[in-house]
Amino acid sequence: MEYSYKRIWQISYPIIMGGLAQAIINITDSAFMGRVSEVALGAAAIGGLFYVTIFMLGFGFGVGAQIIIARLDGEKKPKEIGEVFHHTMCFLILLGLISFLFLYFIAPYTLRSFVNSNAIYDSSEAFIQMRSWGIFFTFIIVGLRAFFVGIADTKIVSYSTILSAVLNIVLNYVFVFGKFGYAPMGIAGSALASNLSEAIACIYALIYTFKTVDRNQYSLFKFDSLRIKLERVKSIFVVAAPVMFQLFLAVFSWFVFFMIVEKIGERELAISNLVRNAYIILMIPLIGFSSATNTIISNLIGQKKQNEVFLTMYRICIMSIVATAILMAVNLVLASEVLAIFTNDISLIKDTLPCIYIISGSLILFSFTTIILSSVSGTGNTMASLVIEFITIVFYLWASYIMAVSLKSSIEMVWAVEYVYFTFMGGLAYLYLRKGNWRELA
Repeated sequence: MEYSYKRIWQISYPIIMGGLAQAIINITDSAFMGRVSEVALGAAAIGGLFYVTIFMLGFGFGVGAQIIIARLDGEKKPKEIGEVFHHTMCFLILLGLISFLFLYFIAPYTLRSFVNSNAIYDSSEAFIQMRSWGIFFTFIIVGLRAFFVGIADTKIVSYSTILSAVLNIVLNYVFVFGKFGYAPMGIAGSALASNLSEAIACIYALIYTFKTVDRNQYSLFKFDSLRIKLERVKSIFVVAAPVMFQLFLAVFSWFVFFMIVEKIGERELAISNLVRNAYIILMIPLIGFSSATNTIISNLIGQKKQNEVFLTMYRICIMSIVATAILMAVNLVLASEVLAIFTNDISLIKDTLPCIYIISGSLILFSFTTIILSSVSGTGNTMASLVIEFITIVFYLWASYIMAVSLKSSIEMVWAVEYVYFTFMGGLAYLYLRKGNWRELA
């Protein structure tokens, strides 16, 4: 199978739509918090990033499973796909329990050592403890996503996420401000809204799976196929573990970045949360193309078509650049209007605009460097991706600390460090694809 622009779009489009819906969820949370207070807006950024950092461990395992499933799909081994799926779900449920215990009981003490402001700490703690209850549903969705994206049937990704996004808007309105007889819950209400919307989306995705998938073909949910095989767990973990820690490091670096910004001041933290929300909008297409890249490259290698990897990667890069450039142009023209979604504070919007202009340019770099890094993961050598991410993050956080704390630069100059991140990441990933031994390992 050759991956034409049309075929790449068919795989990527539902994931992009799912990404759009996920962005709506994040935007909704921040928009409501912006109407509560500036402290709530900053706390939502810290609490949300802390939660997502833990979530990325499960999501990374799902990406690793997705890469294996895509390879097996290319090799036409549906029974083994079902086996990988079952083991993935069992691991994610166990990881969900461990993550819940950490988020609910330990995270507040961990957060205390990072945050200077008592007001931001109290709000972040309230968010995390409420949000921790949703981790089980989130990880089940991750497992289902790995299966469907791995076999390049990505419609359910958009369906379930859009459902979650719509519910999240309604439930935020109800719980944050206290409507229909409910008491106002503020930031905790936003976390509860996310939990309930994801729970309903999870149930919907499970029903969709039972109704639409040929379970005999993949031996899905068959009693005799549910036996745990340690060798299968090990084989998944070899691929997934580096992805887990790679994504954990990527989000943790953002968390540390926000902690560095928090040391500058609450105002700068609120500005950075607005910038993050603009980032989320601009990243919608490239996240979809990035996820599709993992599947497509792995599937090509499963078909023994290593010679088509670079051509396919270039095609995905072009599509990602074009889509990101269109969004970036819209964002630049309507920057003030976009920021007004999250806050009524005109002075805060004005102070945020310079950062928006800076990160808009960096997203063009991100639009193709993330595809190159996803291609490295798609080859199956996820350890190489982890090493690349680690080296990049070390330079990124070092540069951020120097700019913010040592040089006491403006918040705009601190955000300019994004160019360092994407340049290092893309350069190292491309060097590996050109010079590495991934062809021999496949």
